[in-house]
Amino acid sequence: MLTSVQHDTFDKQGFVYLRGAFSATAAAAMEDRLWAELATLQGARRELPETWPAVFATGLQGLKADPVFKPIGSSVTVGALDDILGAGGWQRPQHWGQCLASFPPRPGQPDPLTKAIWHTDFSFVNSDDRLAGAVVFGFLSEVSSRSGGTAVLEGSHRVVQRYVATQPRETLMPMKRGRKALLGSHPCLAELAAIAGPNWLAPHLGRELEVDGLTVRVGELTGAAGDLVIGHPWLLHAPAPNRTSRPRLMSVKRILATAAASND
Repeated sequence: MLTSVQHDTFDKQGFVYLRGAFSATAAAAMEDRLWAELATLQGARRELPETWPAVFATGLQGLKADPVFKPIGSSVTVGALDDILGAGGWQRPQHWGQCLASFPPRPGQPDPLTKAIWHTDFSFVNSDDRLAGAVVFGFLSEVSSRSGGTAVLEGSHRVVQRYVATQPRETLMPMKRGRKALLGSHPCLAELAAIAGPNWLAPHLGRELEVDGLTVRVGELTGAAGDLVIGHPWLLHAPAPNRTSRPRLMSVKRILATAAASND
């Protein structure tokens, strides 16, 4: 269950940390399984950076149903989702093992993460006033600052909520069109959407902007192995460049509310 402080944090920031939601031992087993899959698919070896994938690892769909990832859906995770979406108010996923693995760019290779791509994992249309779901990020290993941890625009869910409430349905769909319209709806959002450069996140970390009286802040998801983040479905976030010498290994799962219509 979430504490009152965690509830307030989720309401204000649009996401909340659950420290130690699953054990470090379980996280290490997940990390080992991920590296084994990378070795099979691409010949990548943990101890040899020259064998690592270029920026993003692909082809990891086969890990989704692996039971090693079940601890992500721990009693801590379930209790927090019950608090946020209501007990019985969300669909228990069949698997938790959707992995996110990003690596430092290799010298001389193009880097695809040279622009801020702010987005949500849920459309801007919902069947009622309740949350359409949540996004669950798990940390399979330590993710430190500027190491590719997902960039988040703290407080942006409130901006999206207000925007959605004032727009006709046709402006919000399809999802790509709705996102473009949102990011162009205010000069501060347009400025954030235009951020570019090989290390675009670092100069803007901690930056606060005001969108018609609502404050948003550029942040990043960092944590230790076994930590977890639950995000609001309308929290704006973006892939971030990894400027360290270590891989960023995380998991992500979109949780659907039982009463939410599928509009993606």
